[in-house]
Amino acid sequence: MDWILPSDNAASDALRAVVDGDPLVADILARRGIVDPDEARAFLDPAEYRPSPAEDIPDLAQAAQILHNAIRQEKRILVWGDFDVDGQTSTALLVSALQGLKAHVQFHIPHRLVHGHGVQADVLQTYFQDGIELVLTCDTGISEHAAADAARAAGVTLVITDHHALPPDLPNAPAVVNPQRLPQGHPLRDLPGVGVSFMLARYLYALAGRADEADDFLDLVALGIVSDMATQRLDTRYLLQRGIERLRYPRRVGLIALMQSAGVDPTMMSSDTIGFQIGPRLNALGRLDDARMAVDLLTTSDETDARQIAAQLETLNSRRRQIEDQIYAAAQEQIARDPSLLGFDALVLGGPTWHSGVIGIVAARLVEQFHKPTILLVIPEKGVARGSARSVPGVDIGAAIAACGKLLISHGGHPGAAGLSLDTDLIPQFRRQLSNIVKEQRDPSAAPAGRSVDAVVRLGQMGLGLAQDLNRLSPFGAGNPPNALMAANLRVVTEAVFRGGKHRKLTVEDDHGVQQTLTWWRGSEHPVPAGAFDLLFTPRINDYRGKISLQLEWLDSRPIPGAVVDARPRYEIIDQRGQPADLSVMDDENYLIWAEADVTGLADYHAKVINRASDQTAPTLVIWTTPPGAQELAQMLAQTGARRVLVISRHADLDTPAAFLERLFGLVKYAQKTYGGEASVIKLASATAQREATVRRGLEWLAAKGRFGLAWLENDRANFSANAAPDPAAIEPLQDALRALLAETAAFRAYFQQADLNALFQF
Repeated sequence: MDWILPSDNAASDALRAVVDGDPLVADILARRGIVDPDEARAFLDPAEYRPSPAEDIPDLAQAAQILHNAIRQEKRILVWGDFDVDGQTSTALLVSALQGLKAHVQFHIPHRLVHGHGVQADVLQTYFQDGIELVLTCDTGISEHAAADAARAAGVTLVITDHHALPPDLPNAPAVVNPQRLPQGHPLRDLPGVGVSFMLARYLYALAGRADEADDFLDLVALGIVSDMATQRLDTRYLLQRGIERLRYPRRVGLIALMQSAGVDPTMMSSDTIGFQIGPRLNALGRLDDARMAVDLLTTSDETDARQIAAQLETLNSRRRQIEDQIYAAAQEQIARDPSLLGFDALVLGGPTWHSGVIGIVAARLVEQFHKPTILLVIPEKGVARGSARSVPGVDIGAAIAACGKLLISHGGHPGAAGLSLDTDLIPQFRRQLSNIVKEQRDPSAAPAGRSVDAVVRLGQMGLGLAQDLNRLSPFGAGNPPNALMAANLRVVTEAVFRGGKHRKLTVEDDHGVQQTLTWWRGSEHPVPAGAFDLLFTPRINDYRGKISLQLEWLDSRPIPGAVVDARPRYEIIDQRGQPADLSVMDDENYLIWAEADVTGLADYHAKVINRASDQTAPTLVIWTTPPGAQELAQMLAQTGARRVLVISRHADLDTPAAFLERLFGLVKYAQKTYGGEASVIKLASATAQREATVRRGLEWLAAKGRFGLAWLENDRANFSANAAPDPAAIEPLQDALRALLAETAAFRAYFQQADLNALFQF
């Protein structure tokens, strides 16, 4: 994608006087369209902003009056929410607000894997039978005509609050509160579900003569705004700013417990903290388990309960990351085995054991990587495949999928994301048809013209002081992206990987000899620039363990036209696949041998043998063992920093369930005997020459069989206790998942044995 360099127009003297500090801050504000000094004051300081009245939202005052009357009449109220973080926080906010007004209230959140989104009329009926007299939706309901009709037929009042796109006709309910009913440009139109819930609660508290107390819910508003990626402008930004201030001094017992378990310092709270640390933990609950637990966490006053739920969220978030990495690695391997998949205008991939609650996250990662609409499917051996889609600007993926309707069992969504189901036999036909439709319907004018550069700076300018000044433009997110700064004519001096080879740490130098260190998240998935390049980066304030420091994050790079680029292949490869191993070609001592599970024949080279748990580097690497997947290969090369590779490619016969489980169980018994029953997943993966996801499923299967008790510890370690009771219900699903993972690895190893190595080693 091209870069759009900033205009030469600097901020006016009046704007710079208001903004104060480094003039770059005022210049960036002006380039983002904020040129009026009063508007800049309101943008930077919520105390200077004048929020819009809640009653601007159609039906909000009417909804508040209905609730006010219901509370006075002691009616039984049900809050119906949704399982994402916006829905969780909306539900917790309304439940807390109604409880504070002494209402008789309970709540319901659908289970993602059982019911999916929306208000199910059949489930509502069970609440009607139980005596519910008023249903209040939040973050859902705008298209629920059947639910509205069921409520009217039962004599139950239905109040809808939502923020999603309006249907052609609104449901027949006494109040339908949705900011999308406001005209374009209205300051309240961008509110997410939790913002709408807050506006309703504030108006309701005003009716009770307690208006000031509603601000106690702003902490929940901030969580929902960031996690739902709401556009952060006008009233939405104002509420987020005030909510972040509340989060810096938390009083909610559940949030305190969650921050402690996540290692978050609340005094350094930011939108990044919410987006990368708090939000994912809450989201993992909605994706993998019952989101009602999140509402319990956010509304409880019991510290013990809060700590227990927070610990469960920590475990689920770790599992979510593991599942996400597993699916992403499997997707990469499918592409490596069949590069023709990238020839379609839409990327369609699938696996039999991919988790339906996580495939949407992975689809978004693949969209970012390949810049094309992506659909990931959970594909059983027979029957119906179900999938999740993510798109790119200029492609309405919901409409494109709908155009394939004759091939589908069900579908639904919007321009950026959608869901679908279809018969597994029709997937190849669907891939071709969808690709043709995307190609025909793509709107080039809707795609971004390029990536906006906020300012061009010199490396020598960047320091903690400037980063702190630029951070005044926060909170960052949709509608107010992080500062993207460009530094010109750089070269890479050093590079290293960390966290298991997933991320890169690079030192770059400009033509004046000034150096800076940058963090490149997931950088091992991309090649490091060869020769001179321009860099796009964002400055962050790092508060690790209470120590404030500057952290520069790599965003993008582009080669400098005309610059000398090293045109040699990225790796010098010596191919000995299928031949007797000949290490005599190593003409110096500075090399390492990557060997896992089977090191037969390497007794004389013991000091040079490494595996995934090692952190040594060398210019030359011998790949003795066939890697289990493309991601492991990339991480191995990045981890060692090697540029000369001798490929021998042997592997132990551990790709069948029986052989793998026998080896794994032996390793567990050894850990019980020697290491107090503890072992790291990465070491077990190295000892079996398998992916970490395969090891986790194998351990869970053995535990389900009652071979030992299994507990997951921090830092991706496992504890194995004495024999535990079997879990028969878990055995078959885990066995199916394990077979699929081992089959993926076997397929990749077979592909590796005959692949063009120069094409494969593009990391």
